[in-house]
Amino acid sequence: MTKSGIFLLLFLLLVPAATAATISISPDAIESGDTVTVNVNDLPDGAAFSLGIRGEFAATPNSTFAFTARDLTLPFSLTSGEVNAYTKGTNWTRLSAELPDGGSVSMNYTAKNGEVLISQPRNIPSGTLSLVALDGKAAATSIIADLTVLGTKQGPADGTISFALDGVERGTATVTVYIDGAEALSRAITIGGGAPTPTATTTQSSGGDGVSSGPGGSSGGSTGPAPTETTGPATVTSADGKASLTGTDVAGAGLQPLPFQGTIIPGSSTAGNAYAVTPANRTFDPAAVLSFPLPSAGATATIARLENGFWSPVPSKAEGDRITTAVSRAGSYVLLVPAEVPTLTATATTTTAATTPAAAPMAPLLPVIAFATLMLGWKRRG
Repeated sequence: MTKSGIFLLLFLLLVPAATAATISISPDAIESGDTVTVNVNDLPDGAAFSLGIRGEFAATPNSTFAFTARDLTLPFSLTSGEVNAYTKGTNWTRLSAELPDGGSVSMNYTAKNGEVLISQPRNIPSGTLSLVALDGKAAATSIIADLTVLGTKQGPADGTISFALDGVERGTATVTVYIDGAEALSRAITIGGGAPTPTATTTQSSGGDGVSSGPGGSSGGSTGPAPTETTGPATVTSADGKASLTGTDVAGAGLQPLPFQGTIIPGSSTAGNAYAVTPANRTFDPAAVLSFPLPSAGATATIARLENGFWSPVPSKAEGDRITTAVSRAGSYVLLVPAEVPTLTATATTTTAATTPAAAPMAPLLPVIAFATLMLGWKRRG
């Protein structure tokens, strides 16, 4: 073997091979109770992993609802993990979960402005969660129910996540996987043919003139122009209740908490989770406003966006205890604050003479010595 060949071999042995994880989600359509599978391949340990299951379905106000993932099987564990839940359009919501290690979770929350936010820090072991459910009482004609599990992956590089979706006869479930802060795959799955199409209804007038009127109308009809419906800004809130997205064009958008992963500017650190504005191809016109809580009122901070593994600061504005930025497209965002500088304390040391000089540690020099010996051998043979 030539010298250049040996150098190339040594270089390849020293540099680890980079592999990209691949994700597939199936099927595209299910009936209530059917199973969804998420195939994961080449996912390295230490990767920040997030699985989101978002249900959207019709409901009858003051009736009960349920959105349930049964037999949720994870082939790997998630350390430093969280279980987050969010519902919109409810009076109250309960989160129930049966964990693989035998533990269980059951929490009941009253809605505030029709929303419930639940966040539970918890390591999530590999195995099967027999039940992860959101149920409660509806306050609107449509409900959004969002379940997210996230953490740092530990375990097999390949495996299958599976779960059966139950409780919804017709609607849509969107399953999204994020790896290291970037969307790996998102798929909308119709349940029972999807949500029913709203239809206009009329009520027969009792006046006997053969003219029907809509809800709240009069039997004589209307001679004026049709009223113009105005829509104000709406707000989407993350499942942990910390980040929000506000605008007139945010319908269907989501905010998914993510474990932080990536490179930040020197001298800064993160303040909490990162958040993904979903779906990945979503744009906002006009731009939406993304908001984070500040660690304290008036604190120095900036919002950053993930681009090719690096968190780049974006124009941000701090007001009171919140900081905001304009968002025109989906992506991953995080709050950056100045890194704490350790305080150095001077200490006096007393040195005593040793009768025998201490030997220098040799372990760190062994690669250098071996390389020098190899080079000397080549020089002698040359």
